[in-house]
Amino acid sequence: MTKKFFFGLAALALTAAITLNSCKDDEPKTTKVYGTIKLENADQWATWQDSGEMQVTVFPAFSLDPLAGWGEIPAGTLSSTHPGGTFAVGAPYNSQNPVILEYKAGQTEYEYEIELEPGTYSALAVGFRKDDVVNPSCKTATLGVHHGNGNEVSYGVVIKVDVGGGNIVTVLDYPAPTTFTIQAEEQKEINFKADFSFVNVWYPSCQ
Repeated sequence: MTKKFFFGLAALALTAAITLNSCKDDEPKTTKVYGTIKLENADQWATWQDSGEMQVTVFPAFSLDPLAGWGEIPAGTLSSTHPGGTFAVGAPYNSQNPVILEYKAGQTEYEYEIELEPGTYSALAVGFRKDDVVNPSCKTATLGVHHGNGNEVSYGVVIKVDVGGGNIVTVLDYPAPTTFTIQAEEQKEINFKADFSFVNVWYPSCQ
């Protein structure tokens, strides 16, 4: 009787364990992109930390109609006189809930994680968003983008200006972000580099 009782308990425990494991396997995995951002000139963040926040964002698929994402814009697209370039033309996919990195003295590597819907995305970027900048086109200085080379920094932009008489000058020229596709329940690791010192280039030049 006692032996049967213990055998019965063991069988019940085994059945429960199998059931729990089965339920766990059936739970959908989160679709996300995650990784590490290596930040050059991170010490410069100390003097800027109270004037804005560092955000990690991902941009939807690039489109010119309607405008969305990050990509190459032909001359004349935004206006008859616009010289074109490569930059973001719409809000980030996670603009309502960006990943905010917290300043830590001496830290040069920061972890991030962004939950996504399955699909194609045109850019993964980290930027400093300055509180007192009114112009939405200038408010965020992109400090780095994922561009297929994790050992080099790219700000992902090509900025051109008309200096008069139809003379177009390229003032910033960096490799474009890498488009990536993520499948349902896929968890994609993307590591890339950024450089905080770009704020010193971006804000004085962008009006």
